[in-house]
Amino acid sequence: MEGMPDYLIVGAGIFGATVAERLASAGKKVLVIERRPHIAGNIHCYKNDNNGIVVHSYGSHIFHTESDEVWDYITKFADFNDYTHTVNTRHEGKLYPMPINLDTINLLYETDMSAEEAEKFIEEEARKDVERLGIKEPKNFEEKGISLVGEKLYTAFLKNYTEKQWNTSAKNLSAEILKRIPVRFSHDNRYFMTAKHQGIPTGELGYTSMVENMLDHENIEVRINTDFKNLKDDIPEDVKIIYCGQVDELFDYELGVLPWRSLRFEVEETDKETLGEAVINEADADVPYTRAHDYKYYQIHQPEVIEQKTSIIAREYPADFEKGGEAYYPVDNEESQKLYKEYIELCKERFPNMILGGRLGAYQYWDMDKAILNALELAKELLKK
Repeated sequence: MEGMPDYLIVGAGIFGATVAERLASAGKKVLVIERRPHIAGNIHCYKNDNNGIVVHSYGSHIFHTESDEVWDYITKFADFNDYTHTVNTRHEGKLYPMPINLDTINLLYETDMSAEEAEKFIEEEARKDVERLGIKEPKNFEEKGISLVGEKLYTAFLKNYTEKQWNTSAKNLSAEILKRIPVRFSHDNRYFMTAKHQGIPTGELGYTSMVENMLDHENIEVRINTDFKNLKDDIPEDVKIIYCGQVDELFDYELGVLPWRSLRFEVEETDKETLGEAVINEADADVPYTRAHDYKYYQIHQPEVIEQKTSIIAREYPADFEKGGEAYYPVDNEESQKLYKEYIELCKERFPNMILGGRLGAYQYWDMDKAILNALELAKELLKK
């Protein structure tokens, strides 16, 4: 790219790539920089050349959306297979459909209730447990969970899984986290039941190929292994910056560390084990990880990959966030939102030409379609000016 760009986008994930593509297609010059050694952010994938399995580097990502606008946009850059996500949760050695549905309830209680019977039964279970435990107004995650589905369902599928995720007692977590529990009194086991569109990209490198296509434009320059901190003093004032990283890290945690949770993955290539499906959740406290991923099962467009003996399995362990580590999702509460707003004001003062965006910059836990929709809306606003 000759000369300075109109826009500098910091972060080559799905949000940054969407904004970059929209601006570039409108004739703007865009420089995209990425600190990691690869594009595509947390949806990055790579292919194992020995077995053809496309591995999701940062855990499973299933594209799903109710938005025709998002679907029409993203399918310009990738073909998707017809994968429909289902998840089983292991509890005391037995697999149960998740989210909770009629089959889950009947399996756990060893009954054969109809939908109407099960709904009345769970309502009565919750009522009795609330009375027995003296819960009047739920004050924490545990009390809220019990009040919604009763102690047995809550303990089997929510308590230990959640405590592993957050590394604290469910009694220490806000009831607001659990506004509702998706319980279906039917046999529908689709994880994303309301998703109008769903699938996995079929390109050679999965989501990475998709993002490559988004960034493949004459008006876009991409630089990986490039840290914004090494460029920020040389950026002209008329270059607009869209920053998709952590705002607390941008200012060296000057106002404090925003609360994040992190993850780590143990990845194994094996001929001795297969999950038999893409994801299995582990609900019990004595299993230290929250779920396992068997990536080959996403490649339903390639039966030869699924049918081979080899699997690549990743076990996902929740982890405390450490400065400089990977931030996966925010710990959203009044205190963290207050600190984030203080960082926004600091950003306006120090970088008046900067917009915070993306999952990290916006301090939001967005699904891919939500990130794309927000990016499309931002690009429209920028192009109006």
